[in-house]
Amino acid sequence: MIYVQVSLILFLLISKALCIFNFTRHFGTKGLYPITTNTTPPLESPDSCVLVQLHLVARHGARFPTGGDVKKFDILDKLFANIPLAKDWQNPFNYSKEGLLTDRGENELYLLGQRARQRYYKFWNNLTYDPNVVEFKSSAVSRTGQSGISYAFGLFSGYGSLSDMKLQPIYISSVPRNQDRELSMHYACPLWLSTVKESSNFTRKQQEEKYLNSFISTISKRISDRLKIHPPLDPIHADYIYRACSFAVSFSNEYDTWCSLLEKDDFLKLEYFSDMGDFYSYAYGYQLNTKLACQFFSSFVESVESYLNGQSQVKSTLKFAHAETIIFLTTMLGLYEDDYPLAADTSPQQIASRKFRTSSYT
Repeated sequence: MIYVQVSLILFLLISKALCIFNFTRHFGTKGLYPITTNTTPPLESPDSCVLVQLHLVARHGARFPTGGDVKKFDILDKLFANIPLAKDWQNPFNYSKEGLLTDRGENELYLLGQRARQRYYKFWNNLTYDPNVVEFKSSAVSRTGQSGISYAFGLFSGYGSLSDMKLQPIYISSVPRNQDRELSMHYACPLWLSTVKESSNFTRKQQEEKYLNSFISTISKRISDRLKIHPPLDPIHADYIYRACSFAVSFSNEYDTWCSLLEKDDFLKLEYFSDMGDFYSYAYGYQLNTKLACQFFSSFVESVESYLNGQSQVKSTLKFAHAETIIFLTTMLGLYEDDYPLAADTSPQQIASRKFRTSSYT
């Protein structure tokens, strides 16, 4: 028997301590890769099975905030300029590095590649790198291309021919974003851009505004009252604090400034607020989103069939993209779908038990 391995990378954040609420598990798509080791046990499979082809799609590693978040942190800088808690804090991020992969992000994918070598040892040990046999692809963004190369360094560490370190150069391909129907599928879809994109998404705006005023406003009011901030914070500023907390943890493992302003229930509410946005932009909130990964899966099926029919020599295709890519893929597969929409008036019980929680799989 032969089989094809398909790995849809799921990023599960690991709690630091048992029985203690770990808010770092509730950062939505801003969560970090959970595993920081380069070791993993090999894949156990029946002796009658032989792995003949392997496919991977992975999100890029940790990155600098994009321009929208940098702007939000500039606003926090001004709002808290005279507040003792953050008066010495200055936005450490600038626009020149927006969205770029960080050192930590490079290492995350490097370690992922090393673990893949060990997990699929028999498969990779029988392969010498050949770009016609092992395909590397990324979206046309530097952080995904760097992530793919970092993964390759880990995967082929010590198996190349360059220098005493036996480095292996690889070829990684990409296509312009507005033509990439596999890894940046939304930007290659004019209908999505005109109807579902955040700036055009009336349903998303309506639900977010309602939830902000009903639930997030209490967080901003409590922080304003506690720190005597005048004029008081707007509801949306609580989301800015939540985002600043996530990047503070990611970059410097720092918890004492923005994270300290939020309570357990705040993280759960703000995580849900973030998930609502992704639900309407990339998932089940719009029917169109259930179709956008069609080209990705068509290419996958064609690759498998071509190899098994002897029409292709490609034994592995490794793709590096974004959190929204993963969401589009899982949405088309019908994964993490609830029986109810993620809305502002969804009951607390439904929110707590929802399947669609990007912190657990992007």
